[in-house]
Amino acid sequence: MDQPRDRVAHIDAETLALVALGESVDAAAEVHVTACAECRRELDGLRSTITVARSAVGEVALTDAPPRVWHAIRGELGLDPALEPPSRPARVPSVATVGSAPAPVVDLAARRERRGGIPRIITAVVASAAAAALITGAVLGWGAAAPRDAGQVLAAASLDALPSWPAATGEATLAQLGDGQRVLRVALDADVAGDVVREVWLLTPEVDGLISLGYLTGASGEFIVPDSVDLDRFSVVDISAEPLDGDPTHSGDSIVRGALEV
Repeated sequence: MDQPRDRVAHIDAETLALVALGESVDAAAEVHVTACAECRRELDGLRSTITVARSAVGEVALTDAPPRVWHAIRGELGLDPALEPPSRPARVPSVATVGSAPAPVVDLAARRERRGGIPRIITAVVASAAAAALITGAVLGWGAAAPRDAGQVLAAASLDALPSWPAATGEATLAQLGDGQRVLRVALDADVAGDVVREVWLLTPEVDGLISLGYLTGASGEFIVPDSVDLDRFSVVDISAEPLDGDPTHSGDSIVRGALEV
């Protein structure tokens, strides 16, 4: 006779999504997530998906998949061999820019008393983030064999550590690709706790304006600089440590910073 399976009451999907988005949940749920390996794996997956979606800036250019990809999909789903792949737009706006307003100007030296939460539209946010991650993964997979356009270097910056991060080092390079697109490449060496993310910003020298380019998910990364950004004004690169609290404004905790120079 088969042994009965263990039944564990795991955290529901909506609560996990709240945790991934930096929202507060009840203490019992937090304790369970800490102790349950399965829920932690799901939470890590949600956080990674949301980070990818938030890191997308501007528009994501889609690349046509080779025929074998669609053939494999038809075979896996048992579709009619004559069925053609669905049509798609030439470019798809990223989740980070749809319906969003420019980043507000904040005083980076001021300590905020309260970092606000975000509306609990959990299903829509997580679904959008997942869609962005799938699109990004498909583009990277399909274009892996294409030659990489290093572009022409326009400016560079040595990123110096801020007082709270004396051991941190970084560098940034601004390049223009063959299609005219501007890309900021950054590298950061800093020991950052697991409960924060690193966000890349462009600031004015007077620190009276700032623009978020996205999240740095590894030791280095590339970020599209929108055509509308005036780099003569926003000429300072800043990487900050941001708590996972759902607040999109600058935390005021900069890790490294440096001015782009030709």
